[in-house]
Amino acid sequence: MRGKILLACLPVFLCGYLSFLSISWAQNEILDQELSSKTQQLKSIEKAISKKRSKKRRIAKTQQDILSEIQGLDQRIASQWESLQQAKKDWTAAELELEKTSDELEKTVRKIEFLKHHTELRFNAFRQMGEVGLLNVFFAAQSLPDLLSRQEFLKMILDEDRAKRKEYLETIENLSVKQAELKKRQDLLKAMSERMEKESLLLEKRKGEKEEYLATLKKESRRYSAMISQLQRARKNLKKVVDELALKAKSAERAVEPVSKENQFDFRAQKGSLNLPAPGRVISFKSRKKIPGIAVSCPWGTQIRAIFDGRVVYNDSLPGYGKVLIIDHGKGYMSMVAQGQSFSKDVGTEVAEGEVIGISGGGPWISEGIYIEIRQNGRQLRPLSWFDLRGIEIEKR
Repeated sequence: MRGKILLACLPVFLCGYLSFLSISWAQNEILDQELSSKTQQLKSIEKAISKKRSKKRRIAKTQQDILSEIQGLDQRIASQWESLQQAKKDWTAAELELEKTSDELEKTVRKIEFLKHHTELRFNAFRQMGEVGLLNVFFAAQSLPDLLSRQEFLKMILDEDRAKRKEYLETIENLSVKQAELKKRQDLLKAMSERMEKESLLLEKRKGEKEEYLATLKKESRRYSAMISQLQRARKNLKKVVDELALKAKSAERAVEPVSKENQFDFRAQKGSLNLPAPGRVISFKSRKKIPGIAVSCPWGTQIRAIFDGRVVYNDSLPGYGKVLIIDHGKGYMSMVAQGQSFSKDVGTEVAEGEVIGISGGGPWISEGIYIEIRQNGRQLRPLSWFDLRGIEIEKR
């Protein structure tokens, strides 16, 4: 009798065991897909960190080049100002020499004027004496030697006047040439000084521009350092999620609790009737491959609510998404809300439909509002088909 009972119950036990195995396999598949998705995100973060580090190295190299160029400009500026000072000294010396030459020229001109005046007086005296007067001078001599002496003295006076006049004229000509050369040299030195001063000011301006660029590079370097730190924190947190999922997947291989038929399709059954996480205008993006989700425009600080019952599996920042909260709704269905100003639910917390999970913020997807994605086993679903959008304004971008 007992044997018959056991035989009768055997098919039931087999069916239950097979159902348990089927459920275990499905749950393992969900964990594997979630693990694969998070691993891909981790690789993406690693790649982003590598790119940012490479960019930071290039910035550091550019900084070093700019510093070397600034040092070279400093040396050129110092040399230029030194040459300018020397040019100004030469200019001053030329100006003093020109002034001295001008004085000499003026004195020589006065001398020749004086000589001209006395020569004219003598010539006038000779003219007034006339030929008879000159003959009287000559014939008044007591002897022939005296006559010859008087003739020689008059000739010497005339020769001396001519020589002095010639000397003064040559001096004036030489001084005029020297004055013109000094003036030309002074003008050249002045033009050179002005040019060198302009070049020095241009070098100073260029140095200032390089210093401004260097300050910009330093600021950019600090920004990339901050980005790298943020990515490293995201990598650390995401790695923790991946490790936890891997551990769960390994544990699920050994023992998985069966899922009851009552809640097996709960989330899927809500398709087309879910409420938005926050009230506002819905924004649908045309390029779904690049942007698989939708955005809801709402003011900063608007309450964000869970779209359905589930368990929080992620609460952290992700590059490009800002602050992110992911809720697992079972059977591989997950909802993600990004660009939150803050989220109030910790990982592992059970949440109910309509429960407040955070407040809205803003970011790259939309300046004020949140970004939403729905996925099943890592596969992107079309969010518009899951929400009840009657009476909701929809904008396509």
